[in-house]
Amino acid sequence: MTQSPSQRYEVIERLDAGGMAEVFRGRAISIEGFEKQVAIKRVLPHLAKNQKFVNMFLDEAKLSLFLDHANVVSVFDLGRAADTYFIVMEYIDGPNLKRLLEWVRDHRETVPIELAIYIAIEVCKGLDYAHNRRDHAGQPLGIVHRDISPPNILVSRQGEVKVTDFGLAKAQSQLEVTDPGVVKGKFGYLAPEAALGSPVDSRTDIFAVGIVLWEMLAGRRLFQG
Repeated sequence: MTQSPSQRYEVIERLDAGGMAEVFRGRAISIEGFEKQVAIKRVLPHLAKNQKFVNMFLDEAKLSLFLDHANVVSVFDLGRAADTYFIVMEYIDGPNLKRLLEWVRDHRETVPIELAIYIAIEVCKGLDYAHNRRDHAGQPLGIVHRDISPPNILVSRQGEVKVTDFGLAKAQSQLEVTDPGVVKGKFGYLAPEAALGSPVDSRTDIFAVGIVLWEMLAGRRLFQG
């Protein structure tokens, strides 16, 4: 993937894929030879021609560029290559919480109470920042993540906790407006109003954090669907 004469992005390996995009580990190389590890997220090839999906992807990029917080994955750049869009984000050296909890269960271990509370607090810090974020004109962005769940919480090997994937986020600045009554997010972590397709606000995210915290402490899913 090439973005500009001054900087080039190289893909190293594929990390993950979801319903709309795939994520790669890569590196950014400047003209001085400086290298930095990054994560590159791009629209899946078969969806690149679907304008609705492209708009959702651009929503995430546009939204993420407003977010600069220690508990939110930073977005550095937005580009287009080979007829598809990609986002360049900071690379987090560590698993998402879903994989961490799976490892704990597979080894018949438990998450220490102190660690579970620490992760929940750090997630809340990132969400509080996003919920109260304003644009350059001082207007509230009205951000609600709407998909707080273990796969979207990253834990680095250095102990950092970061919220990622604002692809389903509801914000007043969205390009792609969600149809009334459409449910977005993972059913096992939805607040009642979100599950019913009703309007949501920041409390929806806090409800989901409560479910995640419960699952870390109990060592099992709270709601299966």
